[in-house]
Amino acid sequence: MGDQLKVDLDEVDLVTTNLASIVRRLESAQADSDALADAIPVTELANASTDFAGKWDDRRKELIEQVTQLQQEAKAFVDAFTDVDSQLADALTRPPQPASGGGHQLEAY
Repeated sequence: MGDQLKVDLDEVDLVTTNLASIVRRLESAQADSDALADAIPVTELANASTDFAGKWDDRRKELIEQVTQLQQEAKAFVDAFTDVDSQLADALTRPPQPASGGGHQLEAY
C-alpha cells in the first residue's frame, strides 16, 4: 500500500471560491463598460468603448459558462472527497457490530 493520494482540500476549495469570484467579475463586466463609456467625455471614444464591450458579450457568456462549470466540478470534487473521508473515518472508528444469528457473518463497508 505504498500508493497514496494526497489532496489539499482547502486549496481546491479556495480554487472554487476564486472561480466563483471570476464569474461575478465577468458578469459585472458589461455594467463596468457602460459606466466607463458614460465617463468618457469624447463621444468617439465612448462609442469605441461601448462597441468593444459589445463584441465581447458572446465570448464573455462562453467564459462565464466554462468557468461556472469548472467551479461546479471543483466543488463536487471537494464534496466527494470530504464525504468519502468521513465515511472511511466512520468505518475505522465504529466499534465492531456483533453478528446476529449465531453464525459467522461478514460485514461489507
